[in-house]
Amino acid sequence: MSLEQASYLSQVIGALAVIASLIFVGFQVRQNTRAQRVVAVNSLAAAAVAINVPAMESPAFGEALATALKDWKAASRDQRIIAHYFLFSFFKLAESAWYQHRVQALDTPQWAGWENLLLATYHAAGVQTGWWPHRRNVYSPEFQLYLAGTAKDDVCTASLEDIFSNKTAGTGPSSASA
Repeated sequence: MSLEQASYLSQVIGALAVIASLIFVGFQVRQNTRAQRVVAVNSLAAAAVAINVPAMESPAFGEALATALKDWKAASRDQRIIAHYFLFSFFKLAESAWYQHRVQALDTPQWAGWENLLLATYHAAGVQTGWWPHRRNVYSPEFQLYLAGTAKDDVCTASLEDIFSNKTAGTGPSSASA
């Protein structure tokens, strides 16, 4: 083997080594992306549970939220205060889920459940007429535009009132949920 042939052979071996390392890096990036998606889903689930713990501990919380979602003005001042803090936390959490979906950290099937719950809450009469007009500006303009571009007809879940009163509820459009 001549020196020139040995040089070509070493260049081919070097190129193969570079290709092998790029493939390895690609697998590592893919594995890391999957792990980050799992972290995103788990973080959102943990946060959702955390904002619902007070409701599990106090039936008055659920009653306050159901009343305020249906008709903000019909809720007592105390019920509106309770509903406000839940809604603020819920919409911040939903905004985070929306951004994670936009950057593909949250898969479309995972986002579908979040979106349905978000739209049911957003399109609830009490949110639309009482709460959202006074608090929408604490959310990003992009998130506000996304919500404004949705329709009440996009909602496919029962209201809290339906669930709490044990009414038979299908999966058709409804006005409020959380």
